[in-house]
Amino acid sequence: MLVLGATVTGCGGAHRYDSRLTAADSLMRSNPDSALALVEGVSHDSLIREGDRAYRDLLLTQARYRCYIPATSDSDINHALSYYRAHSGEREKLTRAYIYKGAVMEELGHPDSAMLYYKTAEATAAPDDYFNLGYTKMRIASMYQDQYSQDISAIESLTQAIQYFEMLKDTAYLIPCYGDMGSICGTLYPDTAFRFLNHSIKLAQQFDPPKQYTYKTKLAGLYFYAKNDFESAKSLAMDIVKNGAEDSYDTRFYYYATLSFLKLGLLDSAKYVFSITPEPIDAVDSMAWYDMNAQIADAESQQTAYLENSLKSNNLKHQVLIDSKEKKIVEGESIFHKQQVDDKAKKNNVLAIVLIILAAISFLLFALTLWLKHRIKIKSIERTEVERELKTSINDLNEIIKKQKDQNSAISKSVSYRFEALNELFESIKFTAKEKKDNKRSIVPLSRVLGFLGEYYEMSDVELAKSFWNKIELSVNVEYRGIATYVKENFPDISERDYRTFCLLCANISPQIIKICMNFANVKTASNYRNYIIRQRLGLDMTFDEFINNYMKNASILNP
Repeated sequence: MLVLGATVTGCGGAHRYDSRLTAADSLMRSNPDSALALVEGVSHDSLIREGDRAYRDLLLTQARYRCYIPATSDSDINHALSYYRAHSGEREKLTRAYIYKGAVMEELGHPDSAMLYYKTAEATAAPDDYFNLGYTKMRIASMYQDQYSQDISAIESLTQAIQYFEMLKDTAYLIPCYGDMGSICGTLYPDTAFRFLNHSIKLAQQFDPPKQYTYKTKLAGLYFYAKNDFESAKSLAMDIVKNGAEDSYDTRFYYYATLSFLKLGLLDSAKYVFSITPEPIDAVDSMAWYDMNAQIADAESQQTAYLENSLKSNNLKHQVLIDSKEKKIVEGESIFHKQQVDDKAKKNNVLAIVLIILAAISFLLFALTLWLKHRIKIKSIERTEVERELKTSINDLNEIIKKQKDQNSAISKSVSYRFEALNELFESIKFTAKEKKDNKRSIVPLSRVLGFLGEYYEMSDVELAKSFWNKIELSVNVEYRGIATYVKENFPDISERDYRTFCLLCANISPQIIKICMNFANVKTASNYRNYIIRQRLGLDMTFDEFINNYMKNASILNP
């Protein structure tokens, strides 16, 4: 039983990845440097399974990103993403692949694509995959703040990220989330900013001490600008200078301390902090450095030095603003150009759709015209044949009438009625087909189609006068001793259409002529009506001929 259970478990379990890769994955959050070393030690050639290769490419991209190694290509993450898209059972890894595809695109300078992949990762993640959901929300918040300057959207995304990490009690990610939330709220929501920055600092002091100084710097700036609490700003700044400066040589640490001492009237302390301030490394640091020098000179009443350093600081500030504006202008132009391209593409798509619809309508009209012309031609041929057949029948009846001219028999009367009816029918359906020249225009006018349609229905519908039906009925009653009246009186449920068809059949009218008179679909319908009308309409188990014969026998007995 143990062997069987192990076998079933082994066969039905999930794919087992290379142990070196799973070990690297387990180190990814706590020690990304070690994870990167492990993954880089596993070559593609040493991996046989495609799943292991995709897993390696995912971990390699993730580890490099966590170790702050700039991405130069997205080939590795593309391979991993293609594999996991094709294997729906690897949902967590597919979510990660979308996340780090977004991270790579962000580093390669494609923020819109990066945001799209982050959103796709959020939609792909399982509802209980709190870590990936929280991390994705954190990345989206960063994008809103850094790329789109949408602080409110960033705050909303960070709020959700914090909720996910609080459910996991993941302090490693709660620290930066709380800190970033405090930074974004800043002077907009100072009370909220203080609360989140203090949360971040307390967690960092307990679980990641070096990070506390990053958020103490932001808190010092908040005290300095939002609350004008220079004592608190100075205390935080000096704590950073004494204990955290070796971890991060940021001029802002010294800037807040120097200016706080000056605001508190402690010139010597301010000069001391300024003396240990590291050399500036960029324009922003230089701007702060010159501003500190100017403020100290002003406190010492050295107006020349004050003006000189203030001018340098303002020039740098102006240059930073220009650079920032140029960046925004370039980004705006890029967005505007992209919008223009999108609008043009939409217009082209709409135009293409309209042209396709017009072409389809034109083709349908053309096809309908051809079909109508074909049907009209067929009906014209049918009419011609019926006219010919009617002429023949009329001539035959006329000959019979001439031979029986002096006779006053029932047959003679019946033939006369039928002769008159067929003459009337001939006049009703007489039609001479008019050949029309083909219009070779590719787009068929609607009026032309409607004209053909009207002509088609004009040929289909035959309006026969009541006198025609009276003559047919008289002819049948005279020849068959009142059979038409018998049917009408003894079978009251028979319809007018069926009754008229019955009379035409009794009058020996051909199926071609019956089709025209009754507007049947085809000649076969008229032929089949002989037995159908007796069996289905009259409900008698006999043929048409048997019905006629039985009636005539009974009529002879009653009226010899």
